[in-house]
Amino acid sequence: MIGRLLLAFFLLCGPGASVLPASEVPPVPLAMWVWDARHITSPPARDQLLTFCRTQHIATLYVTAYQLPPDDAALYRAFLHAAHRQGITVHALAGDPRWALSRYHHLPLAWAEAIVAFNQAGRPEERFDGLHTDIEPYLLSKAWSDHPAQLLGGLLNLHAKIADRVAAHRPLQLSVDVPFWFDDDPAYLIEWHGQVKAPSHHLLDVVDYETVMDYRNYAEGADGAVALVTQEIDYADQVGKTVFVGQETQPDLFPAYITYGGKPAAYWWGEVAKLAAAFRGRKSFGGVAVHHYDSYRKLVG
Repeated sequence: MIGRLLLAFFLLCGPGASVLPASEVPPVPLAMWVWDARHITSPPARDQLLTFCRTQHIATLYVTAYQLPPDDAALYRAFLHAAHRQGITVHALAGDPRWALSRYHHLPLAWAEAIVAFNQAGRPEERFDGLHTDIEPYLLSKAWSDHPAQLLGGLLNLHAKIADRVAAHRPLQLSVDVPFWFDDDPAYLIEWHGQVKAPSHHLLDVVDYETVMDYRNYAEGADGAVALVTQEIDYADQVGKTVFVGQETQPDLFPAYITYGGKPAAYWWGEVAKLAAAFRGRKSFGGVAVHHYDSYRKLVG
């Protein structure tokens, strides 16, 4: 799954695109979020997405796939078939901050079971390779402020339940988005299953891999992307799991240093090269995940 396509180089092609010599960028796999289902269900948009993945050497996609309408099932199967022929791993993506609350767990569990059923009804090449959750309980501002431990416990319990369901349907995998600061602040250490750990470390014990939302538009320095994700890489090395380093490309975000949106493509590639160099040889480093398709396409093209 991860590492199916190791980049020998980055080559940006197409009219007006930036081109970097292969020698300037170390090998690193790329993953990418795709939130708009129309990129999957519209054949012209699907072809454009897959062409983009091919020219940008993107090996893994997190594709929005929640409560698929029956009419869209065949379109998703066609996309999965085409993506797999191209060597791309595809994970079904879904999430809602409320899913961290136990009273909402039935919704993501039903989603997980629906993806399993979708896979069972299709041919091997038409199946999702995994489930990918994006559940950010801190977006529930008041509940997070009042009861962070309750939300974190709910988040951990939910992923344990999903992992139980996935276990019977290997090689289907389970991956999760986490913010970089889950393991930075001792205030968020939580006891779960008799052990006190950072919530992201508990999650790594349960899921197959994490994508750390490591949103800085510079790699180096005390507050750079390398420093902020190092603890996750270290822990993943210990437990034999994988970490993708998430990077943001949406423009006009505040504060500006969390995104590469609006930066030159050459600057982006230079910082990716620094990330790759920092973690080259680390067994848990899966690559760089780009958020997200629509903004990334503007950044590099």
